[in-house]
Amino acid sequence: MCSKINEQTREDFAYHQLENNLVYISESIIRELKSGNCEIKFWNDTSDIGEAVGLSVDLEKSFVEMTVEINSPNSYLVRLWSKGSSPSEENKKCWDNKEGSCPGHLVWECCNTDLVREEEMETHYFDTGLQRLVTKYIGTIKKAYLSAGSVNPEIKSLL
Repeated sequence: MCSKINEQTREDFAYHQLENNLVYISESIIRELKSGNCEIKFWNDTSDIGEAVGLSVDLEKSFVEMTVEINSPNSYLVRLWSKGSSPSEENKKCWDNKEGSCPGHLVWECCNTDLVREEEMETHYFDTGLQRLVTKYIGTIKKAYLSAGSVNPEIKSLL
């Protein structure tokens, strides 16, 4: 007889801080989505080295990025950019791998992509709980987007 092992409830500050931020961010995005005040783009890239899922949301006052890479190492990235002030050179470096200009000043970032050097990656412990949390909120926003009624059937089938 197999018994299912339940995942323990997280009590650590890092997890709860990220969760609180993601609740606020996702609720704001969903509210703006229902009002028709944002542009949202989802992606799901699969290659021979792994999979990446994510979204970017262009709001009136801010720009949000959420990405989860499911490969080696597992990683996540959440960024909130303010359009209210011009980007610094450091902001532009954070945006250097994207098309177009930097969306503004980087207000908040949470990630585990840059915490270790390449030679440490194999032995470094990556927090899959935080990664799953980001994945959950990408899914929550995607579900709200698909149920908003503003997506035509052809596009819905691609998402």
